[in-house]
Amino acid sequence: MHTNLKKPKMRHLFAIAILMIAVSCSNSNSPDAKKTATSEVNTAAIKTIRLHVTGMTCEGCENTVKDAVTAVEGVTGAETSYVKELAVITYDSTLTTESDLSKVIDELGYKVEGPAPDNNESSQ
Repeated sequence: MHTNLKKPKMRHLFAIAILMIAVSCSNSNSPDAKKTATSEVNTAAIKTIRLHVTGMTCEGCENTVKDAVTAVEGVTGAETSYVKELAVITYDSTLTTESDLSKVIDELGYKVEGPAPDNNESSQ
């Protein structure tokens, strides 16, 4: 009976390990995929937006938002901060819009409150 308990636990651990490997492989960025995405970008139409995003509470939330927006066609870069409630996204405006990017974030369960204030504003 004791060996019967070990086998299901080992199967469970093995299944988790396989799942983690599969997720890791599917999230890897191949150089060819990057090359295709960036070759379609119109560099003359590159814009950067700063969005005030609420609902992010940890680094996992930051990564979720960053991964979702960088998956959008035309996005060339993204940085997020749950502490600053901020997403800074660089994108090709001929391939996507600020509205599209806001919708992607909102669909994740976070809230885009509008443009974020610029860091370069002078303090009084």
